[in-house]
Amino acid sequence: MNRRSLHFYEFGPFRLNITERLLERNCELVPLTPKVFDTLAVLVENSGHVVEKSELMEQLWPNSFVEESSLTQNISLLRRALAEGGEESQYIETIPKRGYRFIAPVTEVEESADALINTSVKAVSAQTNSTAIASASIDVSDRSQPIQRRFLKSTYLPAVSACLALAAVLTVVFLVRAKRRTENFRPKSVAVLPFKTIGTDKESDLLGLGMADALILKLSRLDQVTVLPTSAVFSLNSSDKDPVALGKELGVEGILDGTVQKDGDWVRVTAQLIRLSDGKTVWSGKFDERYGSIFRLQDSISDQLSTSLRFQVADTIKPPKNHATDNPAAYQDYITGLYFWNRRTRENLPKAIQYLEQAVQKDPNFAEAHAMLADSYYLSVTDEYAATNVDEALTRAENSVNKALALDDTVAEAHIVKAGLNLMTRRFEEAGTEFQRGLELKPNYAIGHVRYAYFLFYSLRLDQAVLQMRRAQELDPVSAITNGALAGMLYTARCYDESISYSKRSLELEPKGVAARLNLGEAYIQKRMFNEAHEAFDQVFEIDPRYASWEKSYAYALAGRRQEALRMLAAAEKHEEGPGYFNRALIYGALGDMDKAFEQLDKIRFNRAVTAQIIFDPQFDPIRRDSRFPDFLKRHNLKLPSD
Repeated sequence: MNRRSLHFYEFGPFRLNITERLLERNCELVPLTPKVFDTLAVLVENSGHVVEKSELMEQLWPNSFVEESSLTQNISLLRRALAEGGEESQYIETIPKRGYRFIAPVTEVEESADALINTSVKAVSAQTNSTAIASASIDVSDRSQPIQRRFLKSTYLPAVSACLALAAVLTVVFLVRAKRRTENFRPKSVAVLPFKTIGTDKESDLLGLGMADALILKLSRLDQVTVLPTSAVFSLNSSDKDPVALGKELGVEGILDGTVQKDGDWVRVTAQLIRLSDGKTVWSGKFDERYGSIFRLQDSISDQLSTSLRFQVADTIKPPKNHATDNPAAYQDYITGLYFWNRRTRENLPKAIQYLEQAVQKDPNFAEAHAMLADSYYLSVTDEYAATNVDEALTRAENSVNKALALDDTVAEAHIVKAGLNLMTRRFEEAGTEFQRGLELKPNYAIGHVRYAYFLFYSLRLDQAVLQMRRAQELDPVSAITNGALAGMLYTARCYDESISYSKRSLELEPKGVAARLNLGEAYIQKRMFNEAHEAFDQVFEIDPRYASWEKSYAYALAGRRQEALRMLAAAEKHEEGPGYFNRALIYGALGDMDKAFEQLDKIRFNRAVTAQIIFDPQFDPIRRDSRFPDFLKRHNLKLPSD
């Protein structure tokens, strides 16, 4: 090897400079994080051979415990960096259950750095028509030629200057072209994915989630662009899907993807804006900052990112808002609580409450934490989460939401919770006002649209309710909640095929979802697909036998299987905690026993939810067709929407 040598690998349009740790495509730098570069280097150095996952992980993270997902993320980022026209497989082949193999032809090159200077001088000579330099043959690595050394001394600086001038011109041309390319991409909607953390400690995970949250808040101030809220993307934190695929599922035009790597006192953040129409990266950046305070770090990087992206996504930026809290510990508890709130199940919702309680204890003036704590308590009283003490949960929800609004009246989530509490206490006008205020403050709040849709349904405005629910699903299309809620509303609107489709999507996202499984079975009943309906209800039995029994009884009744219906009705009544008038009326109606059906209906304690079900639910069709139904409505002062 010469005194100064450079080690290259060439494949396709790429040149991998091992010495300087650079990757170039057609002489243009390709940004890579250090670990992604190392991954490429290992694969290229072993081109044509399978590199086992364990071997890769040992070389990339020696003497460290790292989950396989970190390697998967590196490979995903590397494939996207190498992709041309989406043909990622032309370079890296996945060997199932083993590892990866670099399959493109590779040429290994070693060059003298001095010889490289000589090559550059010649190239510039040709460009500048310098006949004196062009006529010379210079090999500065041969120290036995004093004339050529003297010639180099007289021409080296001008040559290098010419090189630099040419490089500057090329850089300007590149930047102008890049600016034109990015200016042509003005997405109307953008999603910020949770930044992938390279590391396994809890602090790093929170750093990646917090970085996405901070950037979402920054970008939300940009005009002319819809940025999906934190609640719509936090559920994707553990997703292994390619960012382009996720972006298409989210239904946005652009997606911002990034990684966070902490090394001692330093944090490196990489980010790229991807255009979904063709999967191309139209902007990318790499930022190195001292860790210090998490807020200072997030401010520094999110400011740089939003400033850089401002020219890609908008012309103006709204005034900034102060931090929701200045307490790092409270903020970390808030982010963790929000994480569990997004994954709300009977197991996760109590965890959300625990962390949010800790957040407001550490910072009593943290309005957003109070709002989400109120929301968690509000959710806990619903059937799906079943709080053990409903009155206490409602009181805590009321106290927390009032505290949030007293601290900051512009927190949209607090207004949405307040609306729900008003609805529970039959203050319908106030509920409508709060829903509208919340969505005015945060038009892209998916859960706000879900709850407003139910409010409209209870107000007998089914068409508007469907529109609101569709909007919620558009804002958060990878949420089991929004897909399941839309499925239920479409069922009520008698769009059964669509309802089945969204129920299935919800169950793909959350296989244990009870409401989505019930919606699926009910839609199958209306299509007279009774076997499929019973299969759906049977899967609910393990989780909630009460609902499953009622639904199976109704399905048997509508199918004309009277004895099975009555047998299942008896089983359902054993599980029923209340009087069960509503469900018995449905089943007797399906059996054709209208006297018993109306006898049960007359015992119901009516509210808006029950009234809307009686008027819209397809399961009431046999009762609605009976001649006594109009008199029943008059008797209970109920009106159809057209009245």
